[in-house]
Amino acid sequence: MRKIILALSIALAWLGIARAETVAPSTIVAGDTIATKIAETLAARIPVAGRYHVAFADPAFVLTLPAAAQGRFDLAALTFDAARQVFAASLTYAGPSGQLQITNATGMAYPVIDVPALAHDLASGEMIGDQDLVTIELPAERASATLVTSAEMLTGQAARRPLHARQPIFAFDVKKPVIVRKGELVTIVFALPGIELTAAGQALADGGKGEVVPVLNARSRRTIEGRVSGAGTVSVQSSPAAMAVAQQ
Repeated sequence: MRKIILALSIALAWLGIARAETVAPSTIVAGDTIATKIAETLAARIPVAGRYHVAFADPAFVLTLPAAAQGRFDLAALTFDAARQVFAASLTYAGPSGQLQITNATGMAYPVIDVPALAHDLASGEMIGDQDLVTIELPAERASATLVTSAEMLTGQAARRPLHARQPIFAFDVKKPVIVRKGELVTIVFALPGIELTAAGQALADGGKGEVVPVLNARSRRTIEGRVSGAGTVSVQSSPAAMAVAQQ
């Protein structure tokens, strides 16, 4: 009898282990995955510039799906208060016995845009290259006419003041790099159709390419304004009479 009982115990224990090994584990769906689904649904229903950023009221929110759900869930209902930027979502999935299960989630959602930013701090006067830039997410409501939204608008520019990493950049934060410095000796180019004369001069202000700066003509001791056309070069578009006076 003891042998029979022992054999049955071993058999039942083995069956229990076998059953445990064949039960599929539950699936944990990360909050980021659910947030992406909610954000895409919002953008499809309430299109605005950019896309939506979703943050759950519970930062640790995840969805634990039983094996019967096979890792699938649906966004059954979604309400959104645009004025308060809050949402309420109902997530549904198959329960252990096939019945429908519902989990609710709430949080905030707001439209965002991607903008370029610095990957590291930059000192005043330093030039910005492609390798200095990253992309950050910014609430769309912070967009303005002076916000820089394209990396191409920053490449080759110089910092007008110290700039910090991963912060939005505005047009007044950058400037053309200085290629003519105040006090520097420059070549003044007087240009007319078919005529070009040069004179020595001294820049009276810093200037980037294309900017207008005052220049002292070394020969005439007159101060004139010219446009920086290159390193150490200032061009002046002038009439023949003005050119003659400038050369005196």
